[in-house]
Amino acid sequence: MKRLYWTQPDVFEADVEVVAVGPSKVTIDPILFHPDEGGQPADRGAIGEAVVKDVQVVDGKIVHTLDRPLADGRYIARLDQERRLHTATQHTAQHILSGIAAAQFGWQTVGVHIGLESGTVDFDKKIEWDLAEDLERRVLDVVMLDVAVETTFNDPDMQTRSRRGEGVPPLLTAPCEGRSKGKMPSPREVIRIVRIGDIDKSACCGAHVKTTGRIGLVWIFDLDNRKEGTRLSFLAGQKALERSQFETAILRELRKMACCATADLPAIYQKALDRSKELAKEADRVWSLRLADLAKSAEAVTIGSSTVGVYVGELPRGLVSVLAGMITEATSGAGVVVSDTNIAISSKTLDAGGLLKRIQAVIGGKGGGSPKSANGRLNRPVALNELVDIIREQ
Repeated sequence: MKRLYWTQPDVFEADVEVVAVGPSKVTIDPILFHPDEGGQPADRGAIGEAVVKDVQVVDGKIVHTLDRPLADGRYIARLDQERRLHTATQHTAQHILSGIAAAQFGWQTVGVHIGLESGTVDFDKKIEWDLAEDLERRVLDVVMLDVAVETTFNDPDMQTRSRRGEGVPPLLTAPCEGRSKGKMPSPREVIRIVRIGDIDKSACCGAHVKTTGRIGLVWIFDLDNRKEGTRLSFLAGQKALERSQFETAILRELRKMACCATADLPAIYQKALDRSKELAKEADRVWSLRLADLAKSAEAVTIGSSTVGVYVGELPRGLVSVLAGMITEATSGAGVVVSDTNIAISSKTLDAGGLLKRIQAVIGGKGGGSPKSANGRLNRPVALNELVDIIREQ
């Protein structure tokens, strides 16, 4: 069957022959919809009145899952054009990124994902931002040249970039970077090669734009250095512009709030962080001075021969367990402290973990502990009298 998305990626509507292969599942000829393979999401759209919900490769066939049964026959198939343009644009940009990275920097591509919100390329080397920005500029040069994106099949003379960048004969190369379980094609299998000038040549099963000029902006917006390399996150085309405008708007608001230029924001932000840390330390010091009085103010509840001191009120999260321990020492029994939804229990005479479970049985929440100490979170804030009543009823 002819795959239109390989040779005619800008065709978004076609007359197709439909054959049912299961409940609400069909194959079509020619194939207009790109399946979920090669790191590229499946196309969406409609065949006749039926909505295409998914497209997968099943036993070598491209199977379309519909929202309703469809009888065999001829229908007009229509792509979700915006979705196709997004995925094709991102995928073509990824080829340029990977091609330049291998040729100019020696970075080999070891993983690719083309998402609906962004794309990622995994490289085998650590990458810093200065080199990523250099790569970004080189990619833009290729976009501006409007280089043709060409498809050939079973070209025995063409050396291609495999997933790790080695040059290997096409007939020994999987037809897409997402080929599962490392299976190699048979000599009879059609190998599709995508070539972008002298920038990149690689075996690929994805949909692309016809020329690089149709990509528009390519923007690298994140680097995630990992144990064995770097994950580069990027956007291309309309999505790149939207993300850039969103982040620029945030910078504009920050400049307005700080009354400064963009270049001054890091220094002002760092100064604010340092000041915030100083104030947090001072607040903790003041709270620490109050803990002894708060421990004395705890509501005393008698359970058998044990005294449980209960405190509910505002307290820094890091001091909740500290105050519970101080109450325990003051009562020689147990201390229960709740601040917002944070709870801590310390005990010399009761099972702290068991008491927490009994409280959470009424209030709900998560957490646990040992007989001596327990902590967690409640599903909602609780008043002192309600908590005291719960403890007394146990």
